[in-house]
Amino acid sequence: MPCTHLLPLLVLLLFVFPLSACAKNNKAFTIIKGNQTILSLQSIFRLGFFIPSTNGNWYLGIWYASSPKPVYVWVANRNRPVSDPDSTTLELTSTGYLILNNSRDGVVWQTDNKHPATGFRFSDSGNLILTGEDGSPVWQSFQNPTDTWLPGMNVTGQTAFTSWRTPSDPSPGLYSLRLSPSFNEFQLLHNETTPYWSTGNWTGESFVGVPEMTVPYIYSFHFDNPYTPAASFRYIVTPTSDSPGQPRLSRFVVDSNGQLKQWTLEMQNWIMFWFQPDDQCRVHALCGELGFCSSKLLTPCACIRGFLPKNAAAWESMDYSDGCSREYGDSCDGRDTFEAVGDLRYDGVVQMSRLQQVSKSSCEKSCLGNCSCVGFYHNDKSSLCKMLLEPPMNIKNSSSWTGATDDVLYIRDQIKKSSKRSVSRSIIILCCVVGSISVLGSTLFVLLILLRKSKKTKKEEEDGFAVFFPPWAAREIIQGNVDLVVDARLNGEYNNDEATRMATVAIWCIQDNEEIRPAMGTVVKMLEGVVEVTVPPPPKLIQALVSGDSYNGVGNGLSGTSCSEGRGCSDLMTGLSSPGSRSSFGGKPPSSP
Repeated sequence: MPCTHLLPLLVLLLFVFPLSACAKNNKAFTIIKGNQTILSLQSIFRLGFFIPSTNGNWYLGIWYASSPKPVYVWVANRNRPVSDPDSTTLELTSTGYLILNNSRDGVVWQTDNKHPATGFRFSDSGNLILTGEDGSPVWQSFQNPTDTWLPGMNVTGQTAFTSWRTPSDPSPGLYSLRLSPSFNEFQLLHNETTPYWSTGNWTGESFVGVPEMTVPYIYSFHFDNPYTPAASFRYIVTPTSDSPGQPRLSRFVVDSNGQLKQWTLEMQNWIMFWFQPDDQCRVHALCGELGFCSSKLLTPCACIRGFLPKNAAAWESMDYSDGCSREYGDSCDGRDTFEAVGDLRYDGVVQMSRLQQVSKSSCEKSCLGNCSCVGFYHNDKSSLCKMLLEPPMNIKNSSSWTGATDDVLYIRDQIKKSSKRSVSRSIIILCCVVGSISVLGSTLFVLLILLRKSKKTKKEEEDGFAVFFPPWAAREIIQGNVDLVVDARLNGEYNNDEATRMATVAIWCIQDNEEIRPAMGTVVKMLEGVVEVTVPPPPKLIQALVSGDSYNGVGNGLSGTSCSEGRGCSDLMTGLSSPGSRSSFGGKPPSSP
C-alpha cells in the first residue's frame, strides 16, 4: 500500500494521541513530504506542495480538489519557495508549531501561534487549523489568508488579502483588500497605502457602493460590530435546489492586476460573477510610469511610441508595475521632439510647473530647456501650459473619467526614429474609442482565414496525407502552437496569450455542431477573459470544404471524429485531439451517434 494512503490514518492518530510522546523524544511529527497531499473530509480541498510555473519554485498550499484545473486559495511560504519538495516536510514540532522544513535551507516558514498546538485538522471550508490541548484553535489559515476570501472566513481589522505578484508568482503583490480604518467599509489599496476603490459605507443590509448585495441569490452577508475596532464581516453560501446537499463553490480573489473578483463554479467552469473596479484602468498605478492603460483590450497596458517596457520579462508575465522608459534612454537634448498622445489623465500627483498665457511652441521650448521635464499639457483655448517634471503614472483616456477636456498631453521623445514595436498615438485613440470592436473584428478576420484560405501548404504529414491550411491551423492552435499559424511577417511582435485565446475562440465559432457554438455575448466574455476558454474539438467541415469531399457527418471515412466523455475527441484525418470536457458556455463536445 502506498504511504500516501496512510495519511488519513496518521491524521486520525494525531488527534487520538497528543504530542506528549513527541515532546519526550524531542521529535517533530511529519504531516506531508514530497508529493504527498491531504484531502479534506469530503474531498473539497487538497493540501500539499504545488508548482505554479516552470521556474522550479514549489510552495505549500491549499487548492480545490474537484476543480478542472488547480485553483489555489492559500499559500504558506509565499516569500520563500523551495526548489525540491522531496527534501521538504510539513511538520508539527514538539514545541507546538507548524513548520515547513527544507533539508538544505532549514525552516522556510512557520506559524506564529501564541499557544502550543497538540493537533491539527483540515476542514471542508478550506481552513487549516492548529488545536491546543482543549481542542480549541490556536492558529488558522483563515486568519492568515493570502489573496482569496472563502465562505465562512471572518474578516477583521487585522485581516488583509494580498494579491499574487503575477498569475504565476504567489509572492505578495502590490494590491490588497482590507477593512477601512473606520471599520465601516472595505477598501482596495495599492502598496498598502493608497486606496483606489471602496464598497462605501455599511447601511445595515449592504454596502452603498455594492447594490448587488441586495439581490437575493446564494450569498448571505453578516457584519458584526461595524464602525468599531471589533468589526467582523463574513459571508456564507447557501444551498440551492440545484445543489441541496452541498453549496456551490465560490470565492473572492484580489487579482494580481488589482481587481476584486467573485468567482462561482458552475458546470465545472469558474464563472466570474462580479468584479470591481469595473474599469481596470481605475486600478492605481497598474501600468506604471509612462505606461498607457486601456480596459478595451485583453492585456490592459502598453507603451506609447518611442517607449518600451522597463522590465520586459515582468511585462510578459503580466506585471506592468515598472512601466515604460524611453527606447534609447533618458536624454536632455534641445532637439528632442514631442509626441501628442491626446486628452489623457494619470494616477496620483506629479510635480508640475504652470505657465499662463503661452502658446504651444513656447510651452514646448520651456520644456526642452528643463531636463526634468518629461512632457506637458497645453490647452489652446486657455493658453495654459502645465509642464510635467516627473513621469506620469498609469496614463489613460480622460473621457471615461471626467469627460473630454481641451488639454492635450505631449510626451517628450528623442529625435531618433522610434521603434515600431511601441504603441503609436493612432493605436491609443483606437483603444479608447473602438477597442472592443477591433477585438471582434480581428476574430472575424481569423474566421475568414480559416474558412476561405483553400490552397494547400507545402507541409506533408508523416503518414503521407497532404495538409490543408484550415485543419492544419486548427491542429496547431489546439496543440498550443499558435506561433506556427500567425503570419511570419509580424516578426513575433504580438502577445502570444492574446493570439492563442483569439484563435481558440475562433475554432469554437466554426464548430460543426451549431449547438456548441458560443453566442456573440459569450464570445465577448471569452475574449475578455470573463469566461474560461477550454480546448475545442477540431472542426471537420472545413477539411471537407477545402478538399472537395462531401460532408456527411461523423461517419464519413477518414474525416470522421469520435468522442467520448472520458477520452475526448479525435479527428481521424488530421490527428487532432482535445479534452472531452464541457465547454465554457455549458455545451458538450459532439459525441458519436
